[in-house]
Amino acid sequence: MTSERKPELVATPAIPAARDARNRPVVSCPFPRLFPLAAACLAILASGCRHDNNSGPRPEVPLIDTIRSGPVELTILADPPQVHLDRDTLLTIRVHTPSNTEVRLPPLKDRLKGFTLSGSFTRDVLDEKKSPAREYCSRLTPTLADEYRIAPMAVTWAASARAGGGSQTEGWFATRPITFQVAGISKGPPGPAIHETEGPITIYPPFKTVAGWALAAAAAAVALYLLWRLSRRVQRAIRLRRMSPRERALYELGELLAQDLVARDKIKEFYLELTMIVRRYIERAHAIRAPEQTTEEFLVAVTLNHDFKREVVRKLQAFLQTADLVKFAAYRPAMEIIAQTLATARDYIDTDEKNKLQKKEKEQR
Repeated sequence: MTSERKPELVATPAIPAARDARNRPVVSCPFPRLFPLAAACLAILASGCRHDNNSGPRPEVPLIDTIRSGPVELTILADPPQVHLDRDTLLTIRVHTPSNTEVRLPPLKDRLKGFTLSGSFTRDVLDEKKSPAREYCSRLTPTLADEYRIAPMAVTWAASARAGGGSQTEGWFATRPITFQVAGISKGPPGPAIHETEGPITIYPPFKTVAGWALAAAAAAVALYLLWRLSRRVQRAIRLRRMSPRERALYELGELLAQDLVARDKIKEFYLELTMIVRRYIERAHAIRAPEQTTEEFLVAVTLNHDFKREVVRKLQAFLQTADLVKFAAYRPAMEIIAQTLATARDYIDTDEKNKLQKKEKEQR
């Protein structure tokens, strides 16, 4: 019989722990290859953070142009380097020369295009190398133009002789033209879509202006109404003047009846106006001032006038006495008496002119 062999356990000898020079145990990292990978990740993250922090708009670097000619070094600085229509441009011309050299610049105002000179000044400064220099500073205000440019300038210099002897030297040189680009007005890129502009906005006038116009319109309307009424009266007066005494009396009698005073229980006003119509007719037809006379004075005047027959005088007397009773004695006549009085006045006005014409015809015969 074959018997199964059991596995044997083999003891592994112990590995002594590593120690340093001071006999201290040294702990080893179980993942030594992960250090380079972690360092690379940290470097990428740090560069990404720096990129995010610097992603904003960078400041504009001034435009610099340097020219050297003989003992003169001339530097032109323009800040900002692009034209911004909402701000000025500061132009600085810095001149480095020895102490015995004099530099003369031409007027800057004649060399500008698209700019206006708003002010200028001169100062002595020390440059980056702590050497003395003179700066000519000018403030340029941009205008609406097709081009923004500083034309070349002819710079002259003269170096005097030093104490050791020698003659004075002179020279000149020209600067280069400087052309500026126009910066955009918008601070960011345009949107993906252009929206339609809004329509015009109605600006209503203030309340005082509206009230003033309303009062003026009301005053104009009132003035027009008064002029219309005045023109009506003038036309009526002209029309009445052109009528004969009989036509005018009958016209006034028609206006009296149109008022309907009797139906409105204004008997006194009716008799007063009726007697005035008859009196005005007598004044126009016979030249007797009947409206200003009393009844007695009027009857005396018509009795002495040969144009009035006795029958007519008797009818006028009865007519005027009835009217006086109504006006002064509060007499209220019946409707039959009112109608008879009206008929008497109308009959007299209608027949008196005919009687006058007949009388004139008889006299002419």
